[in-house]
Amino acid sequence: SSFVFAHSGVEDKNVKERMMLMKKMADNTKIIGHMLKGKTSFDANEAKLALERLSALSLKTPKVFGVNATDPRSEAKPAIWDEFDEFTKLSKDLAKSTEVLAASVGAIDDLRPALKRVSLGCKACHSKYRK
Repeated sequence: SSFVFAHSGVEDKNVKERMMLMKKMADNTKIIGHMLKGKTSFDANEAKLALERLSALSLKTPKVFGVNATDPRSEAKPAIWDEFDEFTKLSKDLAKSTEVLAASVGAIDDLRPALKRVSLGCKACHSKYRK
């Protein structure tokens, strides 16, 4: 519901598409977090799928930021387009690490290090490119 509120009123279709992609990334990260916290039962296949989806979404990230579109509700910093190669590299790095993690998750004990690596990958980009 906070997503709907935060992103309602966004008029630019490019900005809306970016926000939708980031929401999907957050949703998949939450799947892993909820398993780790015991809010949902551990399911190795679902954890792998969430990591695989994060990898695919990470690869799509530069594409949805290809247009330098703005909106008052956008949290994207202009530095994204000034440093698009670095932004793309960070996205690809996250895609690669989540792909590797997806192949290595077999037990609940694998989730904490996986979530930590995902969080570090997200933070690497957000600290530079998100308001």
